[in-house]
Amino acid sequence: MGGKADLYGRMLVEELKPFIDSRYRTRKGAQHTGLGGSSLGGIVSLYLGLKYSNVFGRIAAVSPSVWFADKQIVHYVEALPKKPKVRIWMDIGTKEGRNEDEAGQTVNDARLLRDTLVKKGWKPGQELMYFEAVGAEHNEGAWAARVESMLEFLFPGKM
Repeated sequence: MGGKADLYGRMLVEELKPFIDSRYRTRKGAQHTGLGGSSLGGIVSLYLGLKYSNVFGRIAAVSPSVWFADKQIVHYVEALPKKPKVRIWMDIGTKEGRNEDEAGQTVNDARLLRDTLVKKGWKPGQELMYFEAVGAEHNEGAWAARVESMLEFLFPGKM
């Protein structure tokens, strides 16, 4: 993955998470620990969540920029030797783009990633929730509108 994602991941896993766990009362298991982000943050969260599935058991990939690095995230998922035990929320707005064509491609890219996860073994509605927000754009307001549903799926019975 580009953008120094591996260095960022090491910092999260080797420095930040141990610091938080040592200072606060946390549930340390992967089933209690999530990682999430939007746009490029959605892609890096998915990548690192899959790479460090022993640390992160819940992933939120909100409006992921699947196009980044020639859709490297799709190839990464395809190449996984086995499906990690990770619960994934992924969503996309249907108006994410500068024009209708770009928005359509963005949705198609998200569907491609969803389909790749399903082919790898994630069960839709159980381990993977994919949501298309009709009319939603690529911005914080649109993402905020989806937070409650995302958290309810990732951490069922906790809200």
